Order: sequence, then structure tokens, then C-alpha cells
Amino acid sequence: MTDRTQRAEISLDDTRIAEYLAAQPDFFVRQRGLLEQLRLPHEQRGSVSLVEAKLERQRQRIHALEEEITQLMTVAGENERIFRVYLDLFPRLFECTRLGELERCMRRTLQEQLRVSAVRLVPDARRHPSAQALDGEQLERLYRERMAGQDVYLGRLGKDEKLRLFGDALVNSCALIRLGRQGEMGLLAFGSADSGHYRLGMDTLIIRQLADFLALLLPRLVADGEA
Repeated sequence: MTDRTQRAEISLDDTRIAEYLAAQPDFFVRQRGLLEQLRLPHEQRGSVSLVEAKLERQRQRIHALEEEITQLMTVAGENERIFRVYLDLFPRLFECTRLGELERCMRRTLQEQLRVSAVRLVPDARRHPSAQALDGEQLERLYRERMAGQDVYLGRLGKDEKLRLFGDALVNSCALIRLGRQGEMGLLAFGSADSGHYRLGMDTLIIRQLADFLALLLPRLVADGEA
């Protein structure tokens, strides 16, 4: 091999060849014979032409897009179903006249239609002393340790926390939502047997709307219960 040939091979590395072909989009138009001769390794077929390789990549991309669209449609359909469950729930909650009735209505609907394993409506005992409430200090500790100034907590709880909130229900992940601007009305808690059901980053719009609706109902229901 001559020095000239060695210098040419050194100068024509992969990067330079790629840059040249990118700058010459009509290269293979001028070199049609070369395009037909070039072959690429293929796991099943041994080798394929550049044209065949491009077509296969396009087919794979189309297949991936079709799967993505199918997944998006599935998610959209499930979101619509969840939305309709909550939409039907709101009027029934408005008709409730007692806190216990309100909680039972939510629990029955969400357990039967959304597979939520546990639902708790926990008024703050400092505002609602006659209600079945969680001790104010326990509620504040839960806010401080789990919610850290946030309106919603999504994730797991310790054994004692789960026991206080959900009793012996099977709960491996939960959603905790403050009721009222600062949580002064109490807490709404959902539990799921699925450890990944309630997780950081999931959409909380619907459960936030439910919490806002309950914050409007609670004062009337508690007053009726005390009368």
C-alpha cells in the first residue's frame, strides 16, 4: 500500500463520508449502479440493499406509530370513562344529607366502577368535633410529613398511617387531597391495592375537582349533623 493510499484512507473516515453524503443529496442519483451494489447486513436475510433497508425502517416506524396511537386511544377511552363516573357521582353527592352518607356514596361508586379499594373522608376534629374526624395533631403531622405544603400526595404510606386512615383495607398506594385552601376542612383519601396506581406525576385534575366540591358541601353537612 502506497503512502498516498494510506493518507486517502485516513482522511476518508466515517464522519467525513457521512458529511459528504449529507451535503450531496443527489449522490446516489448520479451513482445508481453503486446504489444497487451496496448491501447492508441483515439478521434474517443475510444482507439487503439500501433501498430495502430504508423501506424496512419506514415499516418499523409506521408500526411503532400505530402502536403509540393505539395506546393513546386506550388511555383516552379510559380517561373518558373515569370522567363520566365522576360526572355521574357529583349530583348524587349533592343529594346527601349526612357525612356518613356522603362517604358511603363515594366509596360504593369508586370501588365498584374504578376499582378503588378504600375511600376515606376525614374532617378535621378541630373544626368538626362531632364528626368522625382524625385528631388535629395527627392530621397536621400527616400534612407535614407526607404533603410538605402540597395539596395532593401520591404514593405509599407507612403501616401505621395506612391503619389509621384505611383500617384493614388492602392499600399499597394512595392519593391524599387537602380539603379547603390549607387543608382546614380535612382530608380526602383514596387507596388502591395496586402499588403503582397512585404515583408521582399522574394527572390529579379530577380528584382536585372532587375535593373542591366536597369543601363546599362539608360545612352544610356538618351543620345538619350537629342540629
